[in-house]
Amino acid sequence: MIKFFRHIRQTLIMENKSSKYLKYAIGEIVLVVIGILIALQLNNWNQERKDLKEGELIKQNINEEFIKNQELLKESQKLNEDALSAGKLLINLVGADSFELAKYNLDSIFNASLMSELYLPTSNSLQDIMQSGRMNLLDNEELKNTILSWNAALDIFKANKDTQTNWQNNQYMPYMLSVISYRQMEIYNQKSWASKSKLETDYYPVFHDIKFENLIDNNLYLVEYLVQKLENIKEYQEQIIELTNPK
Repeated sequence: MIKFFRHIRQTLIMENKSSKYLKYAIGEIVLVVIGILIALQLNNWNQERKDLKEGELIKQNINEEFIKNQELLKESQKLNEDALSAGKLLINLVGADSFELAKYNLDSIFNASLMSELYLPTSNSLQDIMQSGRMNLLDNEELKNTILSWNAALDIFKANKDTQTNWQNNQYMPYMLSVISYRQMEIYNQKSWASKSKLETDYYPVFHDIKFENLIDNNLYLVEYLVQKLENIKEYQEQIIELTNPK
């Protein structure tokens, strides 16, 4: 094809037909430009097709990952809700007499109140697209915004869980060490060394100590906030699963 055009061009030059040559040259340029535009269009179409295919694969990976995360979240929610319920029971028993306290397995309740847990979802697919700058391959703006909101909610939860854990370790646990039997609590964690303590444990004074009441109250405040944040995370995860479901 190139030889053909070259032959025409040489013929026109030799015949000294400058006007025809000029027209021919312009036509040749137009054909070249059209060819380039067609090639670019085909290349763009191919790239768009590849991006669409990769975007669908990313959504599938996110969907599978977040379905698994829902199960992890249920476990974390249960432990935190159990800790909240146990704390509420403890604070309601403050001021109770010995007869009332004897109705409850206090070691089990103490143990549950300390079992608030950090939620650690898997996010390999999300981290991969965010770190590689491939977030633009997700063609759904609602999905992008929901992922960003989920990530922000998770960061808030982690920060508050750190606050709760530090407070529990520095305030709540040191007090508990001096008034309850950890050995007896460990029975409910199925530890090999757990058993009934040979030392006498009298929980009556604990439930008549204003410091204990205040410690339980503050722990309840912190754990309740964690439970609320986990519910927010759950809502975002449900939206992400719905938005990434195969069509």
